Order: sequence, then C-alpha cells, then structure tokens
Amino acid sequence: MKVIGCIGCGNMGGGVLRGLVPHKEFTLLGHDHTRAKVEGLDPENHRVVFADSPLDVARRADVIILAVKPYQMDAMLEEIRPALDESKVVLSLAAAFSQEKLRRGVDGRCAVARCMPNLPVIVGKGVFALCLDDPALGEERARALFDMFHLMGMAVIIPEAQFPAFSSLVGCGPAFALLFMEGLLNAGITMGFKAPVARELIAAMMEGTARLALESGESFADLRVKVCSPSGTTIRGVNHMERCAVPGHVTDAVLEALRRDLEMASGK
Repeated sequence: MKVIGCIGCGNMGGGVLRGLVPHKEFTLLGHDHTRAKVEGLDPENHRVVFADSPLDVARRADVIILAVKPYQMDAMLEEIRPALDESKVVLSLAAAFSQEKLRRGVDGRCAVARCMPNLPVIVGKGVFALCLDDPALGEERARALFDMFHLMGMAVIIPEAQFPAFSSLVGCGPAFALLFMEGLLNAGITMGFKAPVARELIAAMMEGTARLALESGESFADLRVKVCSPSGTTIRGVNHMERCAVPGHVTDAVLEALRRDLEMASGK
C-alpha cells in the first residue's frame, strides 16, 4: 500500500496527506474541487500530485481515502466503483457513515475501513480512531494502515460501535478546549496582556499541560492538586469553577455531541 489517494482535501483529508509528506515511502495523490487546496499541501516539494477526478484517484491509488461529507458518500462510492478491485482499500473519514454502508457502496469489490481523525492532524498531532475489522482487509494490510496513521500522531483501533463516542469526545474535543482557551484569552486581555502575547502564553501552557498528563501517568485530579497550594490563588479559582459546575457542563457538552452523532446516523 504505497500509493495513497485522498478525495476531498479540506482540513481532514488535506491534513492526512500533509502529514504523510515527510514519509517518502508513500506516493500521494489528491483530488478536490479546488485544485489549489491540493497544490498547497506541499508547495515546496510538490509531493502531493493533483488527480483530475475521483475516478482517477481510485484507479491509481492502493488506499482511497474518502474525506467528503456523509451525505456525499453514496454518490462518491458510485462514481469510483468501476475502478475498485480486491487490491484496493476504501477508507472513509466520514462521521455517521457505517462500515456496512461502505461495503454496500463498494459492492464487495474491495476491502473497506473507517478512520476518525481530529483537527490537530493538520499540525501532525492528530488522534485517530480506526475500525479495521473487514475480513477482506487481512492482518497485513490492517497493520500497514495502523502504522501509517501512527506516523501522524496517536492511533487506536476500536470497535465501530465506539466511533460515536470517540467522535464526541476526541473529534469534538478540540472545539471544547478552544472555547476554554478563549475564556482564558479574555481574562488575559482584561488583565492587560496584549492579545497575541496572551494567545501564545495560553497555547504553550495547554501544550505543556497535555504533555505533562501524557508522560506522568497520573490522574488529571492528582496533577491538578499539585497546582493548588493551600489558601492559594489556584484553589480559589478551582472552587469557583466547581461552584459553577464547569466539569458537569463539559460532560454534558460531550453527551450532547454524542446525541447529535446518533441522530445523524439514524438519518435525522
């Protein structure tokens, strides 16, 4: 699986191709209605080659990544179906479009898989959920797909039934984190920091905190306690957040996202 093609080169599809640019073992193809999106993925080395049509991608690629909206998937699968055979894999990035729908869409001509990325893929720090349980895929190709996405961040293999939960927690999570960061930014500006300075400080603080959580292995609560000195400033701010039920509201936001994901999967 050396030729990777992507149909739809927006944030997610384009982010995957951009993430593979440094890895010379892959030949990269992209198609998008806006040709500049494809050509802008690697303007210096031109490793991402523009394909004339979705069918052209399907003919030339070993792995065909579909990064289109769920409502466009049926028509896209019908368009590329003539180029599909058992040597190819169709991998969908679309939310709420099941593996069973993919199998029907390819008419059993090739293996199918699903991947759910999140927005940090565009800076090489993506978190990817993979569903690789199509028997037609086989162990070797499943491993190759996992290894490919692992090059671009963190990759996990989960049952398809957990995709809505992953999407709500990790797919939507960057938006929730950014909303929290906006609140910090407003506070920084109120206290006299210039917006660009406050933005940089907050982003660096969030990056460092995430790295600490990943590398320490300690619970979030235990790490938080380490910042909270008795009778200090941090505990007073934490107490305010607890009184305002901030953790509960965050939980509710994720569950609201899950409800919407399930609605979309049922066609609502």
